[in-house]
Amino acid sequence: MKFEEIVKLNPKKFTEECALISVYFTMNRIKGNWFLNYISAPGGAWQELKILKGQIEQRFYVGKNEKRADLVMQKQNTTTLFYIAEAKEFFRLIMAERKKIDKSLNDIFSRLNNLRGGNIKPLYSYIIGIDTTGLNGEFLDDAIQSEIDYIKKSINKLPQINGGRVCVLVYWVKGKTKFSLIFSKDFPEKFIEMFKSIFL
Repeated sequence: MKFEEIVKLNPKKFTEECALISVYFTMNRIKGNWFLNYISAPGGAWQELKILKGQIEQRFYVGKNEKRADLVMQKQNTTTLFYIAEAKEFFRLIMAERKKIDKSLNDIFSRLNNLRGGNIKPLYSYIIGIDTTGLNGEFLDDAIQSEIDYIKKSINKLPQINGGRVCVLVYWVKGKTKFSLIFSKDFPEKFIEMFKSIFL
């Protein structure tokens, strides 16, 4: 199969994995140059955490029994700014598992903080991938707006966390991946602009 044919292929359904990979590619390859420390696709067995120090990658083992976030990325040209994310199909699943998810996010933050000498800034995130396959017009708009409204209503009800939270909502519109961003009230303004430049 030729490359031109491969790039025309689409998944049959938009899933949590699609959303996770879309965020990774956008931050790492398309609109940014964030370094991939760790990715754990649903059902995956990724067990290596990498940290960039200058041009050198330091590698650490992540045990199978450790609570793990789905995605950890490090801002290039800095040793301190880390994006730590959990991916789900709906925000209500985040709310239902909020204590377990916050523990996973905090555990990986603590691990990174210890490895980097207590000097990192976390950007906590939820990646929500809603399947809009087959929807168009007002049905598509309603599905997206309904999820956005629920996230806006719920994100500030979660306990405060160091650095605030950003939710990256991922979906398809006419076969193209689109993003919406919802920030907690305590998410730093300078990082709001940075995320908008990457995803919007």
